[in-house]
Amino acid sequence: MIHKYFAVSARGIEIVTAAELEQLGAQNVRAVFGGVHFEGDIELLYRASLWLRTASRILRPLRDFASQNAEMLYSQTRRVRWEDFLDPAKTLAVHATIEGAAGRAEHARAENSRAESSQSRPPERRDKPARGRFSASKPEPQGINHSMFAALKIKDAIVDRLRREQGARPNVDKENPDILVHAHFAGGRCTLSLDATGSSLHERGYRIRSTTAPLKETLASAIIDLTKWDDCAPFFDPMCGSGTLAIEAAMKAMHIAPGLARPSFAFQRWPEFDGKAWQRIVDDARKQKLAAPRGQFFATDSDPDVINIAQDNARRAGVADFIQFGVRQFGALQPPTEQPGFVVTNPPYGTRLGQESELQELYEEMSAVLKERYAGWQVFIMAGNLNLARHITLTATQKIKLNNGPLDCRLLKFEIPRNKLTPAAFEQPERSMSEDEAQVPADASPPS
Repeated sequence: MIHKYFAVSARGIEIVTAAELEQLGAQNVRAVFGGVHFEGDIELLYRASLWLRTASRILRPLRDFASQNAEMLYSQTRRVRWEDFLDPAKTLAVHATIEGAAGRAEHARAENSRAESSQSRPPERRDKPARGRFSASKPEPQGINHSMFAALKIKDAIVDRLRREQGARPNVDKENPDILVHAHFAGGRCTLSLDATGSSLHERGYRIRSTTAPLKETLASAIIDLTKWDDCAPFFDPMCGSGTLAIEAAMKAMHIAPGLARPSFAFQRWPEFDGKAWQRIVDDARKQKLAAPRGQFFATDSDPDVINIAQDNARRAGVADFIQFGVRQFGALQPPTEQPGFVVTNPPYGTRLGQESELQELYEEMSAVLKERYAGWQVFIMAGNLNLARHITLTATQKIKLNNGPLDCRLLKFEIPRNKLTPAAFEQPERSMSEDEAQVPADASPPS
């Protein structure tokens, strides 16, 4: 049986997710703002959940309807055959999101509430709702513009229908429900969907230890796809942090399904779950894993503790043997191979990792090093701070708009003209630079 699905992806990478789904055999693939619509049978859902590298979750829409007020929301929700998915022995949770002006207003209210709660004041009583808040007995008079209120009304409609159809109601479990319902409000309409994923697909299971402000695995994988790296050319991240870019690249090159290490998916608790079909798809994914990648992978950072974290992550991902890690200051870097390849990196933005003024010199130094030493290489820099990006003195040949969470970013492509190449710096990968070697004199200038 063919079902409609929606893969949620970060804004700017929807087209990458759409291409992944087409390769997996999805039908009627259509990228929209914030995700991709597609169709397929239940086995396609299993394959997509296991193999998608750039989507954060997959939803199965059940009903789309006009929802101008609480009464409409309740009555339309009750029309869904929830008894096909739930019974009194199972648990339920509802998550609602609101798009547009109402969603922005709710976010502003939440920020104001957090600011107020940080001030010293007596705690509110829990036996009656605070003024201005929503409760089941006092619905929001101006439409659906509060996600918690919307989720409550949807939950009420579901349990009321199940009580009528089955004589009892399921319990609510917000932490680990058997069935998770998503409600998305936009343009006066509501779409109710089953969550097929559970915890986000970016949680691959290998990044237990993390550095400050890491890239999500899904965004890192999308960046790699956008570079059009071919799995064979050398891949180098000179400011690797948690190692996510290099690890995702190595996993892709080795045909490692990103969902293999996850403990479970939400669809495994659906009544229609086909355990035999799922096991067959998992076994096939394990057989596709290569013994080794075709290309070479390199990752460096100036902080030895950060490199230790990246190496631990790579070991859990099963790719540590194929990535050469090293502790290097950027100013001391030479190309890791004589064969030009791809430099793909996510330098600090200045929002959480340091002040802008302290990072300007790094961006200027980065430009000089790349220009003078990386002839023939293709360079991709994830610029999360557009002010700092102005200190990159290279000329970008491509600028791709992306979002890293709430940050407006650009993936910048630079093609370094070919000239005489310098010797490789990774001829002895086990040896880390000494502190004296790592220091770049303040008056040092790049070689001419």
